[in-house]
Parts: sequence; structure tokens; C-alpha cells
Amino acid sequence: MVWTWRSKLINKAVSKAGIKGKIAALYIMSGHSVSFNVKVKDGVIDFVAKKKGDIFAVDVYLKNKPVSAREVEDIARKASQINAKPVLLIYGSAKISEEALSKLRELNVKIKRVRKVKPRPH
Repeated sequence: MVWTWRSKLINKAVSKAGIKGKIAALYIMSGHSVSFNVKVKDGVIDFVAKKKGDIFAVDVYLKNKPVSAREVEDIARKASQINAKPVLLIYGSAKISEEALSKLRELNVKIKRVRKVKPRPH
């Protein structure tokens, strides 16, 4: 393995934030700069990823319960406070309720699903 600055950032993210760090490592590998636990007026965003003028506010959903419309509204509200694109990232196999799906489309929130994460540089 080649030891580069990016692999150092990945190892730091994984050791610092656990599962959320592993997910953030995927963004680091794609060239984003990542800030953890960003505080905004309505709460805390799990991490913010920036690259070439694009800003993504990412909340990681770790529960096994279905995603509700409230979680979708929360990330949309938090992301609008920092002028970022909201992303709700589901880790595992949680379902998405119908009302949450309609809120996702209405508020223009991207949804991503990750099941297993093994961040490896190079």
C-alpha cells in the first residue's frame, strides 16, 4: 500500500468516528474534504463534504426502524442553513416509509444506501 496524505485522512476518519468515519472515508477517497459534527442552528450534521464548490450535508441513519418523514425534514432544514445539498445516507437495511419517499422528492433530498464499508486507499 502506498502511504499518501489521502490514506492518512482515511485512517484518521475511521479511527475518529467509527461507522460514520468509514462512510466519510468514501467521500475522502473521491476527493472531498470532510468536516465532522458540524453544528448548525437546528442541531448537528454528521459530516459535511466539499469538492469544487459542491457542498453536501450528510446525515447517517443507523437505526433498523423505517426512515420517517421527520428525519428527511431534519436534514433538509439543517442543510439549508449552510447552503448545502442534503444527503440522507442509510447504513444497513432500514426501510423507507411512503411518506418519507414523498418528502424526499418534495424537499430534493438525495438518499443513498450503504451496507458494507471497507475503505482502502489505492
